[in-house]
Amino acid sequence: MLRRKLQASDAAAGFRLTQQYGWPHRLEDWQLLLTLGQGYAMQHDEQVIGTAMAWCWGDGHVSIGVVVVDKAWQGRGIGKQLMQVLMADYPDAELRLHATEQGAGLYRQLGFVRRGALGQHQTPCLPTIPYPRLPLGYQVALATLNQQPQLELLEHCATGFQRQSLYRYLLQSQRVFVLVDATGEIIGSLGCHRFGHGMSLGPCYSRDNALIPLLIQAVLSQLEGGFVRLDVDEQYLSDEWLRQWTLQRVDTPEIMVRAGSLPSRSLSAYQITVMTPALG
Repeated sequence: MLRRKLQASDAAAGFRLTQQYGWPHRLEDWQLLLTLGQGYAMQHDEQVIGTAMAWCWGDGHVSIGVVVVDKAWQGRGIGKQLMQVLMADYPDAELRLHATEQGAGLYRQLGFVRRGALGQHQTPCLPTIPYPRLPLGYQVALATLNQQPQLELLEHCATGFQRQSLYRYLLQSQRVFVLVDATGEIIGSLGCHRFGHGMSLGPCYSRDNALIPLLIQAVLSQLEGGFVRLDVDEQYLSDEWLRQWTLQRVDTPEIMVRAGSLPSRSLSAYQITVMTPALG
């Protein structure tokens, strides 16, 4: 077996692996992951049999994902080897991932601890959803490129992340909706992008918990008839609220973190949904 760096040309190999497990990633999703991040592949006889990737979001924050091993090679420690070499690249960083039930045990062995749960909710055909009544002076609109610095600041206030490349992609190739108050200040933001079987809503950040459902409902009202997915931090949105729009919980991966050497800081905004479980 040969361990090597992942390359842009490995998108098809990664797609093959995630298809084995029924993960929703399209070939295009793998191409985006490889554009934004880096990682390692395990190879045997010219075939990729395992992957693990990381995305560095500035100031020591790293997301880890698509840790996947060919079914024919399970049980040989390949996933652990890939994780160990990947983690060695970021010895002092805070590492975050979303663990499946099968993978959580390995991550605990590697020093990760549970910080909550991510509720994966989806519907194959979103019904007609009414546009919400917003507070006086508030509005939901599509973000513009000129608002990118404000969007990055809101995310930084919620997570400490710095993701200029991600917001450039969302604003140029997908959509970001913003909730603004009467002064034009961005109170909340919600990405809307192609992923897997349809549209995924994330990342979502807000300065006011009470306004989160209004922002999400406003965006859902524009997606009638489509496949929609949200990966929600379960402490912020109830299953009952989501079920009224036919969004059913289909999985609950663990939010896991390996603490780094980052100084403690007070967060002034909230992360409600992630971009994807891999990207955070």
